[in-house]
Amino acid sequence: MNRDRTLVAAQVALLAVILAGGRRGRGRPRPVQAAGAALTLGGLTLLVWSGRTLGRNLTPLPTPVADGTLVQRGPYRFVRHPIYTALLLLAGGWTVARGGRVSVAGTLLLAGLLRHKAGIEDTALAGRHPAHAAYRAHTGAFLPRTGRR
Repeated sequence: MNRDRTLVAAQVALLAVILAGGRRGRGRPRPVQAAGAALTLGGLTLLVWSGRTLGRNLTPLPTPVADGTLVQRGPYRFVRHPIYTALLLLAGGWTVARGGRVSVAGTLLLAGLLRHKAGIEDTALAGRHPAHAAYRAHTGAFLPRTGRR
């Protein structure tokens, strides 16, 4: 469990770095700022939708709740980790709108951390839910799968 808490702490720290690393959008063209705002709004919307869909299954830790179910409705029909996708949209949108090398680096590090966390989560879910293997085979981790594989 210590590993899980360390990953969450690192995630929170990276989000703080991303927020602090923005340059307040100085010199950013308005269309770029608007695109960043749109990504941020999309991320916030997806975050709320995903959290509400998970309900009692929601946890910040990569280890699922003990008596949880395998959720495959709502945004989970399209991707296995929509909360992570939402966080990346939020971070990316902020970075696009505000600029700053620190925010860019933080967003890239966050993407790597969330990919690692998703792997841990997928392994744990596969151990608890036999249906996870089929779900994983047809559902992308962060982005919807297109076409046949």
